Amino acid sequence: MEIILYIAALIAAIALLVIAVYLGMTLKSTSKTMDEVAKSLEEMTGEVKGITDQAEKLMEKTNNLLEDINGKVAKVDPVFDAVGDIGVSLLGLSQSVRELATLATNKVQTNEKKIVQAVSFSNSILAFRDKMKANKAAKQAASEANEETINL
Repeated sequence: MEIILYIAALIAAIALLVIAVYLGMTLKSTSKTMDEVAKSLEEMTGEVKGITDQAEKLMEKTNNLLEDINGKVAKVDPVFDAVGDIGVSLLGLSQSVRELATLATNKVQTNEKKIVQAVSFSNSILAFRDKMKANKAAKQAASEANEETINL
């Protein structure tokens, strides 16, 4: 029986040795992986630092450009204000002309009958004058014809 105990102890020792060897290999592999991860992190940190530096430079340039644009826009603002004032003035002028045209149209419409009567009256006067000239010419022609008949 003692041999069985020794054999069992030997099997247990071999099993522990195998477990220890596999555990060592696993730990060694894990150690390599962790070293590679550390290297990768260092490389990424360097790249991120470079990107961060470039991003800071880009932000600085963007801020300078924004300040420049704001300065130029501030210089152009009075022009837009002036154009807006001109637009308001033109609108006021347009409204005034529209009101004047409406007023004139209304006056013409209210005085339309009077205008028609005045035109009709002036046409009547002109027709009467023409008749008077025609009568005068006829009388003069008759008188000249009378004188010629008397002289003959």
